[in-house]
Amino acid sequence: MSGMTHIDELRKHLEDAQAQLSLEKEKILKLHPIQQEFNREEYAFSYVRAERLGMRAINRRLAEISWLPMQLDPRSELMSDDRVSMKRWLNSAIIRAPESGQFGNDFMHALTRCAIGRGWEHPEFIRLGSRIANLFRDLSCLIGLIYYCSWLTENRIEAVQLSDPENLESTAEEIAELIQSPEIFKFLRAQEQNDEKRKKKTSSLPQPPKKERPVLRVIENLNYFDPFTPETAPV
Repeated sequence: MSGMTHIDELRKHLEDAQAQLSLEKEKILKLHPIQQEFNREEYAFSYVRAERLGMRAINRRLAEISWLPMQLDPRSELMSDDRVSMKRWLNSAIIRAPESGQFGNDFMHALTRCAIGRGWEHPEFIRLGSRIANLFRDLSCLIGLIYYCSWLTENRIEAVQLSDPENLESTAEEIAELIQSPEIFKFLRAQEQNDEKRKKKTSSLPQPPKKERPVLRVIENLNYFDPFTPETAPV
């Protein structure tokens, strides 16, 4: 059921959501550990393909929330135009388990491991891609809601009506609609008019006389000893 939610209460929901998203990230990255023996060329080829498919899924989710004032940039987070670090890993004499420390992004490594272990058409691969895409969508909603909370506080709006404060996407959508509504424009305009009236009323009242600043006298201290004069400076 919908109800009024105080901004401080909404911030608490956002803190809980952030903790849940961090936990979801940890769970995703622990899935499908790579086998001790693997083919590096096959892995590199699979990574490039998983990266492309993962980006497609993420962009599809982010397109659903294109109305947000700001979003994560998945391309800068996930993709690299050059493959220098990947080539270095491929040609290294030491075979290391591939992760972001060697090249790429940990989410795309998780997707690659799933594809190698289960197959590109396996339902688990499709589910994992959706989980990663949903995580980026929810993180974008979280960033947008943090911005909205600051905006609401600055404009002295203490509470908003929300249907489900724990649902990041619906909450962000409802607040976005509120901010763009004629009602909020009227509310903010009324606040401006009240502030102008209050300012005029204050300026019309007799002002207390200004206190004169005390005059400081400067005198020479004849007993002052300067230890760093040419005569007394240490050698």
